[in-house]
Amino acid sequence: MEPTGRERSPSFGREIDLLFLALIEAKAPYEDYRRELLKLEKRWLQRAKTPAQRLAVQQTIAKTILTEAYGGRLAWKEFGRWLRRLQQLGFRDLGMRVHVTCIYVQALHLFPRQAREAWAMLEDTERRVRRLRRARPLRQEHLESISHAKKVARVPRPPP
Repeated sequence: MEPTGRERSPSFGREIDLLFLALIEAKAPYEDYRRELLKLEKRWLQRAKTPAQRLAVQQTIAKTILTEAYGGRLAWKEFGRWLRRLQQLGFRDLGMRVHVTCIYVQALHLFPRQAREAWAMLEDTERRVRRLRRARPLRQEHLESISHAKKVARVPRPPP
């Protein structure tokens, strides 16, 4: 019997998970995460058959590297690079926008000069979430994430 595509190679998400497990076990620094994620991106961009698939790979890798930069408490030079990249690519969905916006506001103590932009982005994201019908299950989850980000942010919203 011929092996299916899933048996031949893992999916993109599965490959990211396996990569993360290996990096966590190795106690790898941020630079290793970034390097390995960019290698993975290169491989998957070559496999992508459509522009939409390529964009999804780029968005996922940029979001993942941005999240690692946040976790590593890196300065604006690195965090901002990946935030700008993701803003250029666009957010795949509202969940990605909420995630990125929340970590941006929570990281402001590392680069307080960005406070006006980050809080404006959070307000825009919250407006987008509030436009969802109340019956949508993710609406409340997104609002809770935004509320948490506001509560734990160390840099207050600048005055208008």
